[in-house]
Amino acid sequence: MIWKFFTFLVRILDPEKAHNITLLALKYGLHPRLQKIKIKTKINNLEFANPLGIAAGFDKNAEVIKTIHSLNFGFTEVGTITPISQYGNPKPRVFRLEKDKAIINRNGFNNLGMEKAKKKLENYRRKFPVGSEFLVGVNIGPNKDSINRFKDYEVLSQNLSSFADYITINISSPNTPNLRDFHEVKNLKKVVMSVKNGILRSKNTNLIPVFLKIAPDITPDDLEEIIKVSNQEIITGLIISNTTIDREQDLKSFNSKELGGLSGAPLFLKSTNLLSLANQIIKENNLKLYLIAAGGISDCQSAYAKILCGAHLIQLYTSMTYEGPLVANKIIKGLLMLMKRDNILNIDDIRGIIKNPETAMKIAFEGFKQYKS
Repeated sequence: MIWKFFTFLVRILDPEKAHNITLLALKYGLHPRLQKIKIKTKINNLEFANPLGIAAGFDKNAEVIKTIHSLNFGFTEVGTITPISQYGNPKPRVFRLEKDKAIINRNGFNNLGMEKAKKKLENYRRKFPVGSEFLVGVNIGPNKDSINRFKDYEVLSQNLSSFADYITINISSPNTPNLRDFHEVKNLKKVVMSVKNGILRSKNTNLIPVFLKIAPDITPDDLEEIIKVSNQEIITGLIISNTTIDREQDLKSFNSKELGGLSGAPLFLKSTNLLSLANQIIKENNLKLYLIAAGGISDCQSAYAKILCGAHLIQLYTSMTYEGPLVANKIIKGLLMLMKRDNILNIDDIRGIIKNPETAMKIAFEGFKQYKS
């Protein structure tokens, strides 16, 4: 009951203030202690206790990694971290869309910068080395006013990859001008090469996995090119997807016209369609690329649907705002119930077997028996 009250209290505050208070509460240990629930998932040499993680944007400065572990997430992704600290865009820059269970943000990579994040990651790794049970991804991006964004990616990967279980290259935030231009093949290859050069110059002797976080607003042709480049450059996989600038949905909330990236429930269909298409392209071409799904995950059914459409891992953020700190616990418990209902012993057995999100959601709610009939 106390966590429901805390969630309600936080939701009546300004969204950005509420987020800062939540982080403060987590830092000082004001959070539930939950029994660990496991649905083991493996990506190459990375072993996840369960496939649900918290997306970049929640813990921008790597302040509450240990606490997030206590909330029954299987992994976390810190950042987006830029080389130099930056304030981001002017406030107000975060807007709740209560009626739509969504958020619009135009933060603009507000963070304390690489050096402060590095110190926090160093402190965390003294107790929990790379390869510990709870995995940590580091999401990197360029400064808004950088004169060489490719160099930014190189510097970040050189300094931070030693503390990461995986690196995420953020090329998809809509709130940093022209960042999405890095989806283009020529730029994408240069970004990936910059990150790889940084990793080679780091103290990290391991071949660290690298993911690309892409936009949901790209075309199918764009996606094919990105997958082709990712395969050529031996990228581990894609995170699908970042927030959308699309406003074609029938949004009901007062703040729906605000500029920025839209996340939450209205993003589910768009991001899952892209996820499913990526899964089909990868399978048809017999490629080895892993998919992390983000966008509109709020319950066990939406998580199950993402897995059915090809996700190896899933991430959430917006639903934490609406559901509170118990959201991961509810989703993981719910996934186990759905697997039991459908007589699924290993989640790998159902990954990517459905081609569209509507069918996947129907199965998530009604089970495979109804689908087969």
